[in-house]
Amino acid sequence: MKKSWFAKFGDETSEDIASVNGIRPDVAEAFIAAIRNQVNVEPPRHADDFNALTATIAQTSRVIQHLEAFREQAIVAADETHPLADRKAIAIAAAMPPSRLYRILEKYGRPKNRREA
Repeated sequence: MKKSWFAKFGDETSEDIASVNGIRPDVAEAFIAAIRNQVNVEPPRHADDFNALTATIAQTSRVIQHLEAFREQAIVAADETHPLADRKAIAIAAAMPPSRLYRILEKYGRPKNRREA
């Protein structure tokens, strides 16, 4: 039996509610744990065979890729908020070393050295 969950996001008083079908239960539980900042990462509980586990891995990988791209765009947006935006704070929030932050900023056309720009 293929298990999938349903998720609903949004304000109860708003008409702008997003719903998502087909979330693998283990991915949903991991996402909830991450949002709640839970420290202990649990292994999959629902996927019990090779096909279910590889489907869970594939969905997890797609979520990670999407969130990585979103994080990069949020980093660039934070850097664009002010000519002297605190890049150290951005790197800390992104949990990455400054060298990686600068590679991302350069990828999106942001100058590494803002004094020369």
